[in-house]
Amino acid sequence: MTITLHYTNDFHHIYYTSMDVRTDTPFPILKLEGGPGFYIHSIFLYVCIVISVGILLMQFRKVTHKFRLQTSLMIAGLLVPVMGSVFYITETSPSSIDLGPVSMSITFILHGFALLSFQMFNVVPIARETVFESIEEGVIVLNQHDVIVDYNSAIVAVLPSFGSHAIGKAVRDILNDHPLLLDIIFEKQEGDYQLKIGDVTNYFYIKFSPVKTKQSTLIGKIITLVNVTERVNMEKKLKELASIDGLTKIYNRTYFLDKAGDMIKNLSVSGDSLSIVMFDIDHFKKVNDQYGHDAGDQVLISVAGLTKKYLRNQDLFARYGGEEFIICMPDTTGLEAYEMIDHLRKKVSGSFIVSSNDKVQITSSYGISTVLLNSENGNPTIQELMRQADQALYAAKRNGRNCVQMYEKKAQYVYV
Repeated sequence: MTITLHYTNDFHHIYYTSMDVRTDTPFPILKLEGGPGFYIHSIFLYVCIVISVGILLMQFRKVTHKFRLQTSLMIAGLLVPVMGSVFYITETSPSSIDLGPVSMSITFILHGFALLSFQMFNVVPIARETVFESIEEGVIVLNQHDVIVDYNSAIVAVLPSFGSHAIGKAVRDILNDHPLLLDIIFEKQEGDYQLKIGDVTNYFYIKFSPVKTKQSTLIGKIITLVNVTERVNMEKKLKELASIDGLTKIYNRTYFLDKAGDMIKNLSVSGDSLSIVMFDIDHFKKVNDQYGHDAGDQVLISVAGLTKKYLRNQDLFARYGGEEFIICMPDTTGLEAYEMIDHLRKKVSGSFIVSSNDKVQITSSYGISTVLLNSENGNPTIQELMRQADQALYAAKRNGRNCVQMYEKKAQYVYV
C-alpha cells in the first residue's frame, strides 16, 4: 500500500501533502509534509518495531549465553531507526536531515552480522529450548565447512573448550587439544572414544547424522557423544571375571595360555630368556579327606596369595587346575628362576592354615623349564615349555616333594 501511494502521490497527495526544497541549508534538502498515508505507514512501522523488540527481549531471557550476542545485535538494529526518527522529529539531526534511510542501513548491517557471521542460515536448530538443550548426550552441529553452528550445554561438561564464543569458529580450533577426537570427526568413524576428565576416565560413543536440505543437499552434520562409560566398565569387568579364577582370584588357565603365548612372541624379537614354573600342593588330597573341602579351599587361597606376594609385577601367575598352579617369568634365566622359586618354596613351607583348631602345614613341589628365545631359530611353544616344566615337577615329587627341580637340558633347544 505504501509503495502504491508513493508512486501515485501526484494524483492524490495522500502520502505527502507537499514537497519543497530547502535553500537555507549548506546543501539542498527535500522538505516533506506527511499526509494520512505517511502517518498510517509510520504508525504501522513503529508498532512492528516495538513488537519485534518485545519478542527479542522475551527470547533474550530464554536463550543460552551462546545466542545472547546475536539477540542483542538484533535488538540494537531495531532501535537504531527509532533513534534516528527521534532526532529528525525533534529537528536535532544535522541540518534537519531525515536519518531514517541511514539508520535503516545500520540496522541491515547489524542484522546481517548477527545472522551471517554465526552461520545461522546454514543449519537452524529446531525447538532447541525444549529438545536440543534437554537431551543428556553432548551434541555438536557443524556446517559443510566444519564450522561450529550450534552445540548444547551437555557438551560443555564433556569438552570445556566449548565456551561462549565457540559458535562461528572452526571445530579444529576449538578441539586442537583433542587430536584423536578431531581425527574421528573428520574421518566420520563411529565408535568409542576415551576421554579423561580430571581423574576420571569416561568413554563416549561418537555417532554422526547428516543435515540435508529438502533437496537432499548436504549442508552439515550432527555429532553426538553418548556416554557409554557404564557399558565399557561392565565389559571390562566381565572380561576380567572371565579371566580370573573364582576361588583364588588369580588368572585362569585360558587367560594364561593366551598371554604367555604373546610373551614368547615378544621375547623372541629381543632374544631374552623365559622360564615356566609349574607347581602343586603336596598331599592335597589328604587335606581334603582329613579336614574337608573347605579347608582345601583355604589352602589353595593361602598358597595363591602367598605366591602372588613374592612374585614380580611382570610375572604371569595362574591356577592351572585343581591344586596345580603355573607361572610365566619373562627375562629370567634358569638360575634366577631357581633362586626366586626356592625362596618362594621356603615361604610356603613355613605357612599353615587353621582348620578345626588343627594346624594344616603346607608344602609345594616345583618344576622349572627355561629357554633362551630368538627370532632366527625355532622357538618352543608354550605347550612344549609347560610339558617340560611338568616333567620337572614330577621329578621333584620323586625326589621327596617340597623341592625345586629344573628340567633336564635337551639338545634341540638352547637352555640357560
